[in-house]
Amino acid sequence: MNVKNGDETGQGERAISLGGKAAFGVGAVGEAVFFGLFGGFIMIYYNQAIGLSNSLIGTAIMFALIGDAITDPIVGIMSDRWRSRFGRRHPFLVAAPVPMVLSIYCIFNPPEVLTAGAEGPTQMYLFAWLAFWTILSRTFVTLYHVPHLALGGELTKDQHQRSQLFSANTFFNYGTGASFAFIAFRFFFAGERVRESDGEMVPSHLDSAAYNPLIFTACVVMLLSIWGCAAGTWRYIPNLSAPPANSQRLSPITLVTSIGGTLKNRNYLILVIGFFFFMLTSGIFDTLELFMFTYYWELKSEQISWMRLVGAPAAITGALLAPILMRKFDRKPIMMISLIGGLVFAQLMVDLRLLGLMFENGNSALLPLLLINRFGFAFSLGVSTVVMLSMIGDIIDDNELETGERQEGLYYSARAFFAKASSSFGIFFAGILLDAYIRLPTGALPGELESDILLRLGIVAGPVMAIAAFISIFIYSKYDLNRERHQEITRLLQQRAQSSD
Repeated sequence: MNVKNGDETGQGERAISLGGKAAFGVGAVGEAVFFGLFGGFIMIYYNQAIGLSNSLIGTAIMFALIGDAITDPIVGIMSDRWRSRFGRRHPFLVAAPVPMVLSIYCIFNPPEVLTAGAEGPTQMYLFAWLAFWTILSRTFVTLYHVPHLALGGELTKDQHQRSQLFSANTFFNYGTGASFAFIAFRFFFAGERVRESDGEMVPSHLDSAAYNPLIFTACVVMLLSIWGCAAGTWRYIPNLSAPPANSQRLSPITLVTSIGGTLKNRNYLILVIGFFFFMLTSGIFDTLELFMFTYYWELKSEQISWMRLVGAPAAITGALLAPILMRKFDRKPIMMISLIGGLVFAQLMVDLRLLGLMFENGNSALLPLLLINRFGFAFSLGVSTVVMLSMIGDIIDDNELETGERQEGLYYSARAFFAKASSSFGIFFAGILLDAYIRLPTGALPGELESDILLRLGIVAGPVMAIAAFISIFIYSKYDLNRERHQEITRLLQQRAQSSD
């Protein structure tokens, strides 16, 4: 591939411009806002503000993520084979945002007839509404997310440039995620208000009426950022890879065969299995996070905003540092250290509280400690995200050498397939635990929960959450596609391209 507009890299390619890298990264803004709403607020909104059972919420989200996991490889293969004068990826970038925005709006605006009561058949009707729109919303996100990641792997074969592209993506992703949450709690959910359902004075994020201005703003941001990504990378369309000339017709058998084919690559299989267990942990962590802030640490809305905001500079620093580290060191040791760091920081504060070694809620030293720990967690996650996405790009090059096909969409989507399948079970498991083991009541007030409930909440958010992460780190340790081997792969691909000219 020969990308225009920029200096040549050491491997004979033309460099992607700074604007091109930034435009690719801007696409992560829309995703970050969507996932900030989906992962950050759905559980507590439907349980505490509306009154739907955590088990039913977890089940609805599990259905959505399983459906999402199935559509990921379908969209990946579709985008790999898509033929148009606008390339393989950009038609998806243009078409997906509108239905995506409409579906997330409907999730947070259920009809009043469904929210009038929280018992009896209303629970199942509300569950059906949530399940329907979450499934649709995740499907529409996939129509953008997979082609967007595939575009990052397709824009360049140069290892350092690819690291920079995914660094920019991670920069905007985590920066937006943290900034969006800060703005949500600092402005849209600031202070307390009287909850309409029961007249209790509660933090604003526990009242359903406080959500509409936030949802409308989020929808506008999603549209503008995703279309901005498409516009900013449009000029590279003539230089991108073309779909294979003789593609098999897409069918269930072709789909299963294609996904199974990716697992023939040993290193990809390691990344997929490792990520499966990592996302089990992530599903539990993401589900419980806002419950932990609200009830376990009893943080005010303004304090929660700082907890979310501190992740922005930390993740951005990690994302920007990752390409520098990968230029000096091999990918694997950087990945292992960052994953171990993320696991430690994810549960450290909770484990210390369970051992009686943390300050009591309300102590002036508590928030600074939580913020420092949060910085370490987000930094580790920023580094590991860039490294793993870059690793997949390297594996795609390895696959091209073996098969002669560029299959970015398939490989990134197959990874997402296994990740979302495992995350869905993590979320479902967390929802069951909230109802059956933790026994968190609906309409709960911070500071008024029984100590046994808080103890069980800490056990799940600490030691239980970490089990699958330990397994994932062990599996990742078996990865062995090093820098020297990838340079050899790149050299052989260039020789093949020159000989075919």
